[in-house]
Amino acid sequence: MDTSKVHGNVKPFRCPGYKQASSPSFSPDACRCPHWHHLALKFGCAGLILLLLSLIGLSVLVRFLVQKPPIEKCSVAAQENRTELTGRSAILECPRYWHPHWNKCLFVSQISRPWAEGRDACSMEDAILLLIENKEELRFVQNLIKGKEQLFFIGLKYVQKEKIWKWIDGSILNPNLLRITGKDKENSCAIISHTEVFSDSCSSDNHWICQKTLLHV
Repeated sequence: MDTSKVHGNVKPFRCPGYKQASSPSFSPDACRCPHWHHLALKFGCAGLILLLLSLIGLSVLVRFLVQKPPIEKCSVAAQENRTELTGRSAILECPRYWHPHWNKCLFVSQISRPWAEGRDACSMEDAILLLIENKEELRFVQNLIKGKEQLFFIGLKYVQKEKIWKWIDGSILNPNLLRITGKDKENSCAIISHTEVFSDSCSSDNHWICQKTLLHV
């Protein structure tokens, strides 16, 4: 028997419906990502970086805002200290035996002399005879000398040529401020008691009241 013929006529056995599996085939571009995917990846990375930077900046801002109130408090405290120091340097004080009133120091003399000598005595203390500026000051002065029997010269004198009363700073007496009892004549000076203001001779002996500006200490 010719075996070669037998083998030549033998056909491979295949199950019905069976198909030989073919090995998968891939195109050369199958593993390559689309172009838009690369762009999306780049933009995504850039977005993450920007987000990270934003978070860092936000955290720095929050920390700054949290720390700001204490800084402001320190600033306020420093300002208060400066104000306190300034206030101390701006304290106003009168010399001994002088009486403070608003921005003035008032001195009530213990001796009697003519008006001109009282004026000169005030000048030696870097002061002037009293100028009464308003009714409140008038009441204060009259309360200051209340209980004293003496009369006191103030910085008010009658000017015969002008027929008016003038303060020693050259200003004219306001008749609504005070009324002077007595005659208006030459060589008349004003004297004050705890109740009234009188006209008296400038040559007569009376006590006097000086005023000077409050001193900074």
